[in-house]
Amino acid sequence: MILEKRKKTLMRSLNKKYRNYRARLKRMYYDTEDTDAERLKEKNKPPCVDKKDWKWLVEYFGSPNFQKKSKRNTNNRSCQLAGHTAGTKSFAQVVQEMLEKNQVMPSMLEAYEATHTKSDNTPVNDSAKATMSKMKELLEQRAAGEINMTDEEIYAKVKPTNNRGRDRGTGVSPSITSLYGSYSEGEKLRKEAEEAKKEATEAKKEAYEANEKNKVLTEEVKNMRSCMEKFLNMVGYDFSELINNEADQDDTEVETDEEDD
Repeated sequence: MILEKRKKTLMRSLNKKYRNYRARLKRMYYDTEDTDAERLKEKNKPPCVDKKDWKWLVEYFGSPNFQKKSKRNTNNRSCQLAGHTAGTKSFAQVVQEMLEKNQVMPSMLEAYEATHTKSDNTPVNDSAKATMSKMKELLEQRAAGEINMTDEEIYAKVKPTNNRGRDRGTGVSPSITSLYGSYSEGEKLRKEAEEAKKEATEAKKEAYEANEKNKVLTEEVKNMRSCMEKFLNMVGYDFSELINNEADQDDTEVETDEEDD
């Protein structure tokens, strides 16, 4: 499930990169000329684009369908409430960088503030300021035990969404729940892996210590046998003969027990 979500996110990211690249071509090579004839001249063609592909793009940029979508997108951008300071980075990229830098998963408020605060530490606009204020208020209420809401629920409550239910502040990144859900799952798996690694290390350590103890005991038994052998030989007993007699006696006892059974 997580893999499928990441796949969709990757495809959206690639699609956005392609559209951004196409937009740069339009801005740098299409909009700079007045007619298609001028645009199609070799000297005015993008050096990295094939001649046939550029001809197709020129026709596409000039089509009524593209012009209609372009105008609509321009109007939509002018109506956006909350700007951001992340540049071309997606919300997920900013979160990942914060995680790598601080080694702690940032809260949604921290991530939002990082992407909606200017260099002078002021919000990018009134909408972002109001959103941050609402978040802080709900977080304080949660800390006081007045409400029981997760970060995701708080963020979703105060942050406006478009008609597709996606957060406007996350760009091409996953939705709020899926983004932080994937990080939560990843963090859970990471902790489980660390625990398993810790347990394996401890088991290896215990096995090593047990092996060392066994070596010590073996050496002690060997020394005791050597001392006993020397002592018995000194008092006139053959140690090897005693050991053999004990072994024969043990075998006899086993045979007797089997007959009784």
